[in-house]
Amino acid sequence: MNLKSRFKKLLYSSTTREELFPLYWNELEKAYQNNSRAYHNLSHLENMFDEWEQCQIIPQNQQALEWAIFYHDIIYKATKKNNELKSAQLCEERLKELDIPTDVRSLCFEMIIATQKHQKSDNETINLMLDLDMSILGQSWEAYQTYYEGVRKEYAIYPDFLYHPGRVKVLQTFLQQPIFHTSFFKDKYEAKAIENIKTEIAFLEKLRKLIVLEK
Repeated sequence: MNLKSRFKKLLYSSTTREELFPLYWNELEKAYQNNSRAYHNLSHLENMFDEWEQCQIIPQNQQALEWAIFYHDIIYKATKKNNELKSAQLCEERLKELDIPTDVRSLCFEMIIATQKHQKSDNETINLMLDLDMSILGQSWEAYQTYYEGVRKEYAIYPDFLYHPGRVKVLQTFLQQPIFHTSFFKDKYEAKAIENIKTEIAFLEKLRKLIVLEK
């Protein structure tokens, strides 16, 4: 099922107001197709849904997880640190307009906010959301390379001498704690993710040394 069809099915399961679909979908599509998005785009959402279908983990609330996936990166600016909060707030606003129950809205908000720090939760649905979001880290080196090159493009405003140390610092934080929080994704991707991250760090450190030598 493509993203548009999936979103239509999700929205129509929540409201009889059919006129809202083009408004909500166009808002999502416009945000995720912004020219500044080289990784945090519709392909990222497609990957998350694909990974979910493959893992066959049944979440506590499937509807909440779907809404959270669609909205978790709807606000994304590389220069801002409140993207998750802004995305969660917009999701809350849209779900409130649809009269989605408070418990579903609250869980969506929690899931989106959790993608900021990616720390293990007592709620397994939140852990599943986090693992879906991070699943790219454990995929093939070719897929991982496309991911990190996309992220670099999104941070193009920063020159290499600023970006590289910052990126290395972020990657090292990934290695300081378990990357995946569900047993399925830990078994499937943890080892490969560590390998990919270490390879990227080595690559960035090599580039940093070359910059120093050029000076």
